Amino acid sequence: MSYRALLVHVEAGDASSEARVCLAASFARRFDAAVIGVAAQAVRPPPVNAFGAAALMGAAMVAEEEQINADLQAAERAFRSHAALEGLRTEWRSGVDMPAMVLVRESRSADIVIIGQARDGISADPYLAPNPGKVIMAAGRPVLIVPPGTDSLSALRVVLAWKDVREARRAAADALPILRAADSVHVIQIAPPENAETATNRVKDVVRYLARHDVRAQGDMHTRSRASVAEELVEFARHNSADLIVAGAGSGASAARPIVGTTNKSIAAICGA
Repeated sequence: MSYRALLVHVEAGDASSEARVCLAASFARRFDAAVIGVAAQAVRPPPVNAFGAAALMGAAMVAEEEQINADLQAAERAFRSHAALEGLRTEWRSGVDMPAMVLVRESRSADIVIIGQARDGISADPYLAPNPGKVIMAAGRPVLIVPPGTDSLSALRVVLAWKDVREARRAAADALPILRAADSVHVIQIAPPENAETATNRVKDVVRYLARHDVRAQGDMHTRSRASVAEELVEFARHNSADLIVAGAGSGASAARPIVGTTNKSIAAICGA
């Protein structure tokens, strides 16, 4: 298994978007993959207005859609002319629709989806940028969530956050190409003291599974001591100089949810569902 096509979200005139394309290009060269750029914006619904204003609201929506189309064309030009993509196989997709919905639809064309992370924990405008949680839960593909302004990702030191649920198993399998290429992989489960032995045995099983797929990994079981599991994982990643956390996402893997919205500026996350 390897990645043969990467889907990356693009926004016109956005510095983080340009950095994200650089990162996608570097991954494409690492895995000999194509890069598919995707841009989308949605027309905002008209506000509730006084009786008789329907015609004016309709005109405003038409004008907004025209502006959106212009923005999408600008995003395509920026993507196609991006210096980092020179020599790579590229494709382009766009749509006037909610960005998360467009990303989910177009994910059928790719092995992994690359999107941005909201700045400073503030939710992005869903009419302009995809909600990471919605993309993760509906795409059926691993989703790489990139901190703002990150234009490279070595992924040589990786933390695999383990919880014995479907989502974590899916994330581990989906990340195998990256895990094989890493110099260091730590499988870690955060568990209460009374579950330490069970958690340790589960982590050992995951390490053995990864070894069968040519991944050099070691296991760790940590007792939770911080306010949240996400804080424990991020601190563990920092301590081990990791720049990538692989985790499940969804109701069964609550540890992964805060990672998606973390304000950490140096750690990306691959989430599966």
